[in-house]
Amino acid sequence: MGFYDVLISHGAEAWQVKEYQVNPYKFVGLGSRLPSPTPGPMISDEHPFGFRPVGFEQMKELAALIDDPRAVSELAGRLLAEKPVSSTEAMGNPAVLQGPILQSSRPIEALSSSHTKLDEKLRKELQRIVHRDFRHTITPYI
Repeated sequence: MGFYDVLISHGAEAWQVKEYQVNPYKFVGLGSRLPSPTPGPMISDEHPFGFRPVGFEQMKELAALIDDPRAVSELAGRLLAEKPVSSTEAMGNPAVLQGPILQSSRPIEALSSSHTKLDEKLRKELQRIVHRDFRHTITPYI
């Protein structure tokens, strides 16, 4: 059974949310503050979270660079270096970059063993909830 893991950090504090997608419109999940805070921020404060407007020229540049991951990463870095704006101001543009958001196939493995234990507890409890309340989403149709 596949679950989504979301790690949210603010300074040295962090939370984990484990989610299951019941259908395209509904998620069920559990979350907890991560046990022992990591020393210092989990991610750099260099680029604060927020909305950044993306103009037509930047969209054209992205389309031209889409096959070059390094160039796309550099463009994302330039966009993230811009100061975040309000959502109202951002929505007046053709596109909006929201972030920074980091992605990892196994985010918990990068943390300590206590985080791995919490992940296991959340997984077991969420499996119990899904089997109890949403069994129809995991059993095959006959």
